[in-house]
Amino acid sequence: MKVAISQPTFFPWIGYFDIIDQVNLFVILDDVNFDYQSWQHRNNFITAVGLKKFSIQVVSGKKRNIIKNIKIHDNIFFQKKFEKFIYFNYKNSKYFENYFEELKKVIKKSLKDSSLLELNFNLICWINKILGVKTNIKKSSELNLNSKKVEKIIDICNFFDAREYLTTIGAKEYLYPKEYLFKNHNIKLIYHEYNHPKYNQNSKKFIKYVSIIDLIFNEGKNSLEIIKSGRKFT
Repeated sequence: MKVAISQPTFFPWIGYFDIIDQVNLFVILDDVNFDYQSWQHRNNFITAVGLKKFSIQVVSGKKRNIIKNIKIHDNIFFQKKFEKFIYFNYKNSKYFENYFEELKKVIKKSLKDSSLLELNFNLICWINKILGVKTNIKKSSELNLNSKKVEKIIDICNFFDAREYLTTIGAKEYLYPKEYLFKNHNIKLIYHEYNHPKYNQNSKKFIKYVSIIDLIFNEGKNSLEIIKSGRKFT
């Protein structure tokens, strides 16, 4: 079995879904500390005036709070603001009408208890459905593992008897000193690189690393093949 593990991101970029598509199981790391300056509650979108970051305001609390406990501040306000933001910036995209009403339903359903995790989790699952990605998704909090950092990754792999772990090339910096642990547990460590493909955008100059919603609204059913075209391994 091949596994990937990642924190839940707000409408992730396309490389995130390329990883999900390549594994048997994708584990959402939701029982680690939330980062108030992270992509967990913000992302980049293309607008009429260029690249713009949209952020979800979350309830301020103690500095160290795990992801699954983070609440959205005024979820009704966020819902209206985000739907308006998406409408005005993507209403002219080719596939906008195919997905916008369903997107609003997913957001509304996800905000019942103001959980940022449930919003991100449901949006990721919704995008997978659109793409046709059938990878199984679990939350790390469901496993009741108390380990941390690299040891936690290994414990998750062992929990599911995974013999391959796929991770981003950016993780190599902190995993390299502990690569021997993966070997000791008979887990093959695979680093995933990505050559960002171009696709149709509502922008004069192509912009990389934006939310996958940009790809979905502009390319529709062609999205997964476009994502796969950037696949590369070290």
